[in-house]
Amino acid sequence: MILVRTEQGRLDGFWPFVERPGLLGSKGLWPFVYDEANYFDPISTDEAVGVLVEGLKSQLKGFLFCWIPLMRNSFWEKILEPETKRSSFLTLERSPRKTTFVDPSGDEPEFDSFLDKQLGAKSRKSLRYDRKKLMEQGNLSVETAMSFEEVRSIMPTTCMVEVRSWKSKEGAGLYSIRGKRGFFFELFPELARLGGVRISVMRLNEQPIAWQVDLLDDGYLGLHHLAFDQAFGKYSPGKQLLLENLKWAWEEGRLIDFLPGNFDYKDKLSTRSEPVRELHWFKKSFRGYLAVKLIKWNMRVQKKIRDKAKGVDSADHARKAQEG
Repeated sequence: MILVRTEQGRLDGFWPFVERPGLLGSKGLWPFVYDEANYFDPISTDEAVGVLVEGLKSQLKGFLFCWIPLMRNSFWEKILEPETKRSSFLTLERSPRKTTFVDPSGDEPEFDSFLDKQLGAKSRKSLRYDRKKLMEQGNLSVETAMSFEEVRSIMPTTCMVEVRSWKSKEGAGLYSIRGKRGFFFELFPELARLGGVRISVMRLNEQPIAWQVDLLDDGYLGLHHLAFDQAFGKYSPGKQLLLENLKWAWEEGRLIDFLPGNFDYKDKLSTRSEPVRELHWFKKSFRGYLAVKLIKWNMRVQKKIRDKAKGVDSADHARKAQEG
């Protein structure tokens, strides 16, 4: 934990890392909860953030490298990019993802008019049709949990949706990795105690069919997770729940951050996008140079694999189209 305190002892910033094994018996620093958090720039006042970066640099006397994935663009441009240009470390930097936003302070005063503008008449008509058909199946309701007790009580219900979602089948569900369910069952109620999370569940005849996790801050909402029961996929329950929550956040005046991850629905709804940055710093040494070479080689290999997979998918789609 890299900490910054004032002369009076007040905590002004912190940046948590974990040690990870590296090349040829070396050690490196990865951000804490590197497999789950959305952003990894530090929690800090403006005055303390430079000192935190100096603290991280000093750790490279004992570690071969540090890795900081998924930084907000503002933190990169203001703090780490200038520091990287003047540092003596070996560096690898890239923008592997992007994040998209909905800003309620734009030109459209009402959420419905904003939605018409972003989605278009055809998509809106399709969503209204799906909503009508879904309501014809029975009683449709949405339950929202925000307090410690409410969130703790609703967590078992979320498992019922997760296990039947396509994300779980693809290994991308919130609880897909062993131990994650216990982690979130402990985390979300504690976040709720601080007013930092809102969990909503859509039910059809009391059966949960979709759920969403929103992370809250002053004037801000980050969409951390959205999943739905695949058996009801033709009614678009995930989109129906999402739009209800977006309208709520819009009326609260919150900036809506869809968080890193490229999905078509995020692009359609967003009013702007930003790159999300990634940085490796390596100590200047033989192992550092070798690590840079290996990571660059691995990036090229992974790109070829992705490009090949896209080519196979495109050829398969073309073949199916020809076959009618």
